[in-house]
Amino acid sequence: MKPDAGATRARIVVAARDEFSVHGLAGARVDRIAVAAKASKERLYAYFGDKETLFRAVVEDGFARFIEEVPFAVDDLGGYAAREYLHLAEHPEEHRLLLWTQLQGGMAASGTDDIHSVIAERRNSMAAAQRDGLISDAFTVDDLITMMFGITSAWMTAPSLDCEPADDAEIQRRASKIEAAVRRLCTP
Repeated sequence: MKPDAGATRARIVVAARDEFSVHGLAGARVDRIAVAAKASKERLYAYFGDKETLFRAVVEDGFARFIEEVPFAVDDLGGYAAREYLHLAEHPEEHRLLLWTQLQGGMAASGTDDIHSVIAERRNSMAAAQRDGLISDAFTVDDLITMMFGITSAWMTAPSLDCEPADDAEIQRRASKIEAAVRRLCTP
């Protein structure tokens, strides 16, 4: 029976997500990805060409899943930020990949036209909402996006004395605080 190429490719992406989220692009090893994916290095290179292309595929896969699971709502940026936090709390490897992507040179280096078009569409929606007086124009749209992400990811990146993972109640409490903070930030 011939192996399913789609299943092999999917296993490689999952294994690569785990490897890249722990080690970043520079520290990740193709050998470990191939072993974890139960695929040969030759198959990995046949699908992705090189490690950088595989990294971009992992980032794109995570972004596509994020877009599907976390609906954007320009009329409820606080709720959107809370949903973003809940998603990243449930998938901490995605947050680590975002941080590694920034260290590698940002989304421009790893993003695709699809990622850039979604971000541009959201910027345009927020700019229109500012013009219509629906959200604060005290900051530029880029500043708002940056501050919203900073608020959303604060508990994941700030130093903490408590190294234990947050329980469900604490995650929900944080999401509520994030929602309130972003609403306050964006209120005209």
